[in-house]
Amino acid sequence: MIRNFISENIILRVSDLITGQNVHRWLAFLRRSAKWTKEEMVDFQNRRFSMLVQYAATQVPYYREWFRREGAHPSDFHTIDDLQRLPIINKAEMRRQGVAHFMAEGFPASKRMAVHSSGSTGEPFEFYVSTEAYSINMAAKLRTWYDAGYRLGDRYVKLSSSPRESWLKRLQDQATNGVVIPFHSLDDESLADILALIDRHRPDIVRTHPNAIYYLARYREAHPGCYHHQPRHIMTTSANLPDTFRTVVEHAFGCDVIDAYSCEGTPNTAETPAHDGYHVSREYGIIEVLDDEGHHVQNGIGHVVSTDLWNMAMPFIRYDTQDLVQVDNGTIVRIAGRECELLSSANGKRFTGQVIDDYFNYSTGHSVDAFQVVRRHDGSILMRLMVNKNFTDAQSSIIAEYWHRELDMPVAVEIVDRIPLMHNNKYLTIVDE
Repeated sequence: MIRNFISENIILRVSDLITGQNVHRWLAFLRRSAKWTKEEMVDFQNRRFSMLVQYAATQVPYYREWFRREGAHPSDFHTIDDLQRLPIINKAEMRRQGVAHFMAEGFPASKRMAVHSSGSTGEPFEFYVSTEAYSINMAAKLRTWYDAGYRLGDRYVKLSSSPRESWLKRLQDQATNGVVIPFHSLDDESLADILALIDRHRPDIVRTHPNAIYYLARYREAHPGCYHHQPRHIMTTSANLPDTFRTVVEHAFGCDVIDAYSCEGTPNTAETPAHDGYHVSREYGIIEVLDDEGHHVQNGIGHVVSTDLWNMAMPFIRYDTQDLVQVDNGTIVRIAGRECELLSSANGKRFTGQVIDDYFNYSTGHSVDAFQVVRRHDGSILMRLMVNKNFTDAQSSIIAEYWHRELDMPVAVEIVDRIPLMHNNKYLTIVDE
């Protein structure tokens, strides 16, 4: 259609010029590379990996020190099989040494961007990504949508706990036929409003957090005949999608759900339209699935350890995401390491972990490093906070009062040194006793 052609070949190009990105170029590349043979893909990864190691060993303080200390030579790292000779890093180690220790020296500030992790672990994290890496991974997400029959210019709706504040983002949404529907809580009034907007805009694609679409599906089924639009697909992201959620959503909306997974330093990973596993954008990065001893897992559940082949601003090499996935003959078939969490209040409102994370990210001056919310047996709320030097005593009262108003429940704040890991190797952000 004409709108699709204009969106893909004119609007996307103009957007790239304004933002300094190259999404159009990389989308075209990824649609070609999808036809590569396995040998061609491995050869491409090997070349990128060799370049990345050479670069990190000279430009990144952490890796420069590691190579010197180990007496290793970057020229000896030729293929992705050599990955296992490199150290595994994680968020805790990066925090301990300081993010700057993992950033490339001399990388132009104008060609990188600060990014906040989604906070699905309850542990907000700021890192840096080059605009080139961002462009490729964004193109990889678009390729996932293209594989499902979407084209730029088709109507889509994104449900988000954060409103669009950037004029450029709002302009991009309008130009690409997208609508962002912000939500704060998932009470009945909000659910009705969101469903009415979906009916009004009639999107081909709905992109959302699993919790939000699950409660929308339940509300829609409880009000038969009130809401009618059936999207082509619903795309979920940011949290684990239980089979029970998928069943309810697909029945209520009359379409299938395609789940996606991402984390700092990981390539875009999403279910195929045939639902025969998750496709990893291997042109962008490498995902290793390892057991507790560091051995590769072919069948069963293991840790996601990711290598970003493109982020030269802050290379993520063998980064332990602390997420767990299930693999079958080496193919990811289930995201097992994230819990769908929801905090239900006394007044009928429901808050996702993402909404609470957004509050701590943007309303506390980045003074909270990690959080856990506990709904206790007596109906009160306990907020466990790991804080940094920016936190003040007065903030405890401010946080407690804010959430008391939102939840209509007694709220206490407890400052802690650590939040224990759960059975799935993640911080559980919302605990309901």
